[in-house]
Amino acid sequence: MKKLAVLVAALVCAAPVFAGDTGILKLSLWGDIAVAVPNNKAHVTGIDFGIGSSTDKVDGVQLDLIYANAGTVRGINDAWIYAKSDTIYGLQNALVTVNESKVMGVQAGWINLAHGEVTGAQLGLYNQVEDLHGLQFGLVNNARHISKGLQIGIVNIAKNGWFPVMVLVNGRF
Repeated sequence: MKKLAVLVAALVCAAPVFAGDTGILKLSLWGDIAVAVPNNKAHVTGIDFGIGSSTDKVDGVQLDLIYANAGTVRGINDAWIYAKSDTIYGLQNALVTVNESKVMGVQAGWINLAHGEVTGAQLGLYNQVEDLHGLQFGLVNNARHISKGLQIGIVNIAKNGWFPVMVLVNGRF
């Protein structure tokens, strides 16, 4: 908790550096119902906090209680239940995480779905990706294609892995 408080304090103190055409702080009630300082809800450079929020771009931290939805995230995309992004450079975390294009970092949750490429790691009970460059760690891992990576879990599925279906470990290097 102290680390989170320090992170939030550092981002707020650094906020004047990011001033311009971006919102430094956005407080969201639900979706687009939000208040931002300065008044830019579409591009947040700093903190986006709320019950549920939708933002085009986040350079910083998006923390929401129910759902977090963002186009491009450079930082953290986090919610208790559902987190969705098009492209993420950093951490995406929720019970269910969905990425439409590219994850460069970590996607962590009970269910992780990446409809594009993951360069980094997926950590969860069920992990699914189109193209894996890294690690899948979970009970069930499903990769349509492994460019270079490793699956560790009870059931590992990869059409081009060492075997199409493997118990405990599968991969391609």
